[in-house]
Amino acid sequence: MDKKTRGLPPSFQLDVARAAVERPVQLGDYLDEEEAAPVAKPVAPPDPTAAPAELPRGRHTEPAAPSTSAPVHQARVRPRFPMPKPTRLATTVPRKQVNMTPETLHMVDEILDYVRTYGVQKDTKASELFHALVLALYEARDYLDLSRVQPRGRWGTPTAAAFPTAIKNAIQAAIADWDYGNKN
Repeated sequence: MDKKTRGLPPSFQLDVARAAVERPVQLGDYLDEEEAAPVAKPVAPPDPTAAPAELPRGRHTEPAAPSTSAPVHQARVRPRFPMPKPTRLATTVPRKQVNMTPETLHMVDEILDYVRTYGVQKDTKASELFHALVLALYEARDYLDLSRVQPRGRWGTPTAAAFPTAIKNAIQAAIADWDYGNKN
């Protein structure tokens, strides 16, 4: 059995220096190139005396009426630039990113561990915990009074450091007021 030799055949020659001297390379523009358009072939009208072909069981279709006009050849117009495809699928869930300081991340981990330890569901996810916190605030939003929360101010100022605590106090008061209103 004869093994095939790999690579280029021995007769192949590449002389780049001599080819450049003979003539310069002419590169075409891809926008100037025409695609090979399909050629329309004339179709003979069906023979009315021929027996109709049988369709597989379960299929009931009407025979198509023969076209009396000649096939029209239209040039296909290519877009200059390809259209971008949608980046999101219709089945994806919208998401939000929550940036946390290391201290906040540690507190979230401790709360999640607490819920997993003392709750009935031992594999509670962080997204479920966050969903529960948002639900609690959402239900109490009518009682949320943010009028006493001072603006954040510039980074590093005391008001910037106190801003999260002020929002926390307002949220706690709203949940307490909501709970008190629902008990009565």
